[in-house]
Amino acid sequence: MRGQQSLLICLPIKRTKTMNKILVIDDEAAIVNGLIKMLTSWGYQAKASLSGLNGIGYLQSEKFDLVITDMRMPDINGIDLIKRIKLISPGIKIIILSGSLAELNTSEIEALKIFKLLEKPISQRELKAVVYEALGIYEFKKSDKIEKIKTESVELTTDKKKKGFSKGDILVVDDNEDLANSIKSLLSFKNYNVTTASDGKEALEKIKSQKFDLILMDIRMPNMNGIEAVKKIKDINPELFIVMMTGEAGDEEVEKALHEGGYAILRKPFSPDKLLKSISWFREAEEDIKLKKEHHEAIKKAGAWHRLKHRARKNMENYRMNILTVSLIALSIIIGISLVFYIENLRSSLLRSYTDLSASYTNYMDKVVGYLERDERRELKRK
Repeated sequence: MRGQQSLLICLPIKRTKTMNKILVIDDEAAIVNGLIKMLTSWGYQAKASLSGLNGIGYLQSEKFDLVITDMRMPDINGIDLIKRIKLISPGIKIIILSGSLAELNTSEIEALKIFKLLEKPISQRELKAVVYEALGIYEFKKSDKIEKIKTESVELTTDKKKKGFSKGDILVVDDNEDLANSIKSLLSFKNYNVTTASDGKEALEKIKSQKFDLILMDIRMPNMNGIEAVKKIKDINPELFIVMMTGEAGDEEVEKALHEGGYAILRKPFSPDKLLKSISWFREAEEDIKLKKEHHEAIKKAGAWHRLKHRARKNMENYRMNILTVSLIALSIIIGISLVFYIENLRSSLLRSYTDLSASYTNYMDKVVGYLERDERRELKRK
């Protein structure tokens, strides 16, 4: 399949008034087939190339609205491919698919003004949202055949356009401007809204005017270091999620930063992959903490009524147990008394029976003795 230079897949679709054309460039036939099927099912005219040079040839002969390309091609370097695409069509939007963000030079890619950088594997929902955003599609009429994105997944509105399908607002605080900008570029490609600050003082000013979901804070900075900044930020917003960054701080400084309110430590230098995975993990931890707090608040909001209900239920259970215990004791006493009476009656009955039997035996013996004496007297008279 890799030897094949181009692939054109045409699926039956109903044309709309404006049919957007998308070029897919990737040397993996399976990925290309999947992308083409998805794009055509959403109402686009999609064309595929299994080589970079062949894709350039398509761009020279046809007009496309969007290019989706892999960075690793067997016949041309990814950066060179993008530069040639920009020379042919300067205004075209490009979406890059990459298997690993660590292999990319984000500053170089940013200079080429790439629309979006997506990491493989990518979900259908995420790709659809990015393609819609790239083509400026946000509302559809009932007559349109393109499927609307449901509100519960990704609702495309003008507000979302401004946010760029954001995953969250992140503040990067570091006096190393190059590092801060590199982090911003990388996270922006992954659809985070990123703001930078050069020290703790600037960070404090920004959190007063803007809401953030996560703060990446360097420990050692001029004017106000990360430890002081964390303490002041926590005074303003105790719920804010702060991750400390450091390359030189010792254990004592790290421990103090965590004590003041830092959630975790991210050691420099870190690769793009490690940063993204860490942020993903931090966001999950943040969501978990929020859910636990919401659950705690829900229980707290129930207030006196919940506690009264709980206490009443507990008292009722105790009352039932007490009744059951008393009932068992009373039943045991009744059975004991009944048993005592039964034994006493049985003893009295046996005693009476024994007395009657003794009396009968005595009478019988008296009669026997009487008969013997009578016979003896008769015998004496006869003699």
